[in-house]
Amino acid sequence: MAVFETAKYIDAEIDEYEGHPLINALPPINSQKDTAVLIRRIPVVSAEEVALPAHIRRHAMLRIMDGFLYPTRAHLQLEQTISSMIRQGYLSRNIANKSYQETLNRTENLTADVSRNAGNEALVSSVIGCSGAGKSTAVEAVLAGYPQVIMHSMYQHVQIVWLKVECPHDASVKSLCINFFRALDEALDNNGLYEKQYVKPRANVEMLLGDFARIAALHSIGLLVIDEIQHLERSRSSNVSDRILRFFVQLTNTIKLPILFIGTPKAYELFSPSMRSARRASQFGSINWNRFNTADRTGKGSDWDRFFSQLWSLQWFKSPQPLTDEIKHLFWDYSQGIAHVAVTLFYLCQTRAVTVGREIISRELVETVFNEELHMIKPMIRALQSGRDSEIQKYDDLEIPRVSLVQHAEVSAPIDEGATLRVNGDISPEQSQLSKLINMLEQAGIGEDIAPTVAEQAVSELPDANLFELFAHINNLKDKEPAPPTKEKPKVVKLEPRYVENDLRLMVNSKGGTYKTMKSEGVILRLADYL
Repeated sequence: MAVFETAKYIDAEIDEYEGHPLINALPPINSQKDTAVLIRRIPVVSAEEVALPAHIRRHAMLRIMDGFLYPTRAHLQLEQTISSMIRQGYLSRNIANKSYQETLNRTENLTADVSRNAGNEALVSSVIGCSGAGKSTAVEAVLAGYPQVIMHSMYQHVQIVWLKVECPHDASVKSLCINFFRALDEALDNNGLYEKQYVKPRANVEMLLGDFARIAALHSIGLLVIDEIQHLERSRSSNVSDRILRFFVQLTNTIKLPILFIGTPKAYELFSPSMRSARRASQFGSINWNRFNTADRTGKGSDWDRFFSQLWSLQWFKSPQPLTDEIKHLFWDYSQGIAHVAVTLFYLCQTRAVTVGREIISRELVETVFNEELHMIKPMIRALQSGRDSEIQKYDDLEIPRVSLVQHAEVSAPIDEGATLRVNGDISPEQSQLSKLINMLEQAGIGEDIAPTVAEQAVSELPDANLFELFAHINNLKDKEPAPPTKEKPKVVKLEPRYVENDLRLMVNSKGGTYKTMKSEGVILRLADYL
C-alpha cells in the first residue's frame, strides 16, 4: 500500500502564489546550486569492494549504469522549465476557490472542440535529442525532486504533481489513453481501478479522451510528460497524430495542464508542417539535448573533459588507472559524445578487464569491447564519425537537424558559472539578418529549436524583405488556416456538327418552317399518291 505525502504548506514565494494550496504544498523553488545537488548522482567506490573477487566486483560496477548522473547546464534549464510549468499551470486551478470546479466543468466540452485551433497560450515544452543522450533520465531525475502524490486533507483532494506516460508504439489514441490510465493507477496504487472503469471494449475514442481530460482535471495533474513522442510518426494516418497533438494542446488551453514532450529528432517532423504547430511545441521554450562536444570554450576543459573525468573516477581496480588524453579522445571517438554509449562502454571495458585479470583499460581493450559487445550501434557511430549529413540522416533518431541549431548556445555543457559564449568567424549580412530574425521569433514565443526553421522559410519566401516585413509575414502565416484546394471546373468544348447531303438537321433549321421544308425536299410523302 503506497503512502502518500500529506500536504505541508509553505509561505508563498511570490505574490501570485499566495492562497494556492496546490502550489504552496510543493517543495521550495530550487536555486541552481540546489538543483545540481538534487540531480547529481555519483556512485560510491569503497576500498572494501575493490578488495572483493572479480566476479563479485562486477555486480558493484553496475552502479555505473544505474547510479551515475553528472549535472549539466541542460539539467538546470530543464529543472527551471519544469518548476515554472507546474506552478504556472496551477494558477488557474485553485482548489481553495471555485476555479477548481470551473476547470472540471470545462472538460465536458473539450473533445467537441478538439479540432478547433487551440490558440497560442499552451503551456507546452519539449526536450529533443538523439537516443542515449539522457533525456528521459534527466526528466526523471528532476521529477524525483517532487512528491508525485500529495494528500490535501483540508480540501479532501488528491493532487498528482506529475505523471509520465509513454507514447504507444502503434501511435493509436486508444493505446495512449490506456497508457495514461495505467500510469495513473500506478501512481495512486489503486489496483488498476481507473483502467478497469474506463477502458472497456465498447469505449470509443471520444469517450476515452473525455475521461482522460476529466481525470486529469479531477486530480490536478501538475505536469503531463509524454515520452517517445516520435512514435506518433508511425501512425498510418497523419490525421491520428494531428488529432493527438490537438488534443494535448486543447488540454493545456482548457484545463491549463502543462505538457512536456520528450523525443528524438524524428519528432521535428511532427512539429514542422505548420508554423502554428511550431508555436504549440514551444510555448514554454524547448531544449535541444545535444551530445557532448570537445570544444574548450572556457579554458577550463571541454564539456566532454569534465564529464568523462568524473566517469573515469569510478574504478573498481585495485590500482586505479590515471586518465590520459589518449583514452579520453578514444572514448569520445567510440561514443561520439553520447552519454549512455560512453557510460556503457566504460562499464563493459572495466568488467572485461577484471574478468580477464588484467586491470587496465587499453586501446586494444576498448576497440575489442566496442566491436564485440556494441556492434549493433556500430553503424550509427560510424555515421557520426563520418560527419556526413547523408550518412547521419539514415538514422532518424541520431542527430538533431543542423538547421535547428543555427546560432544556438550549447545546453549540454556541464555547469560552469564563469562560462561565456563566444561568436566565431565573420557573419555575412544575410546571416546577420537571419540571426536577428531568429532572436525576434524566440522572444515572441517560438522555441529555439523551431525558430531557425521558421525564419529560413520566411526568408526564402520573401528574400528582399526587411526584418519587420519578415516578422509580419510569419505572424500572418502562423494563424492562417491552409486554403482548401480549389477544384478547377472542367472545360466544356463546343462541338461543331458535321452535315451530310439532305441532312434532316438542316431542314429543321430552315427559315421556311420544318414541315414545308421537309415536304419540298421529298422527305414527307403525300399518302393520297399511294391510294
